[in-house]
Amino acid sequence: MYETYWNLNGRPFLQRSEPARFYRSQSHQAALLRLTYGLDNLSGPGLVLGLSGTGKSSLVRVFAEGRPTQCPFIHIVFPALECDELLRLIAAELSVPLSSDTGSDAVLREIHQALRKYTALGCQPLICFDDAHLLSDDALQKVVQPLLNLTETDEQARLSVLLVGQPSLSSKIRKLSQLSERIAVTTPLLGFTAAETADYVAVCLNNAAGRSDIFTPGAVQRLFEVTTGNPRRINRLGDMALLVGCAEQLPQITESQIDAVSTELMPAAA
Repeated sequence: MYETYWNLNGRPFLQRSEPARFYRSQSHQAALLRLTYGLDNLSGPGLVLGLSGTGKSSLVRVFAEGRPTQCPFIHIVFPALECDELLRLIAAELSVPLSSDTGSDAVLREIHQALRKYTALGCQPLICFDDAHLLSDDALQKVVQPLLNLTETDEQARLSVLLVGQPSLSSKIRKLSQLSERIAVTTPLLGFTAAETADYVAVCLNNAAGRSDIFTPGAVQRLFEVTTGNPRRINRLGDMALLVGCAEQLPQITESQIDAVSTELMPAAA
């Protein structure tokens, strides 16, 4: 909508970024290294913690894409399901045929056999429970923990598990000692620093073939201040600021535009 005005070949700030455009801040790069080390060298699930909008889901997609032997990649994005529904969803992603009357114990046995088959083929399935803070205690105890039990008791059934959620997930897991003791690696995701925010804006504009000075230095600094470096908020405000600048026929985006769109969008972005 505003691309022609700013001489862009696309929108610079996307709400869903492709792995190829994933911005590796210091926090995100450290998280990737921790996960790689933890899942390669330690037995147990990885735990990724971060506030909404810090790029947890994007990080997981990049991590999975960089590990072709960890397939299939099972991304559970609606974890607030009953235990039986979660098990059946995982079984379906592992291509396990089930009848409507198959009980939970039988589903677990079928999942176990599927894991053995994938392991024999040189594959190691990766299950990511996104928004895992929404998992019930029952789901953690009756789905996640049994899955870990399968792989701990059978070396021929390999599986990697990621629990990804908001910081409250950590306290929830700590209450379940049998699960808490098995966490192989915990990594926090933080917002961008001021310098990273400036670099991120420049990279996004460059990806869209845009001028590097569309946002004034003051506008970029204000963007960092009002978003606290949260990538999702930066994308929302940056996108809307370009629209406002186009509508007002401005030569550049300044602090005033950032302040105006932040007043409008920040409650929704939070």
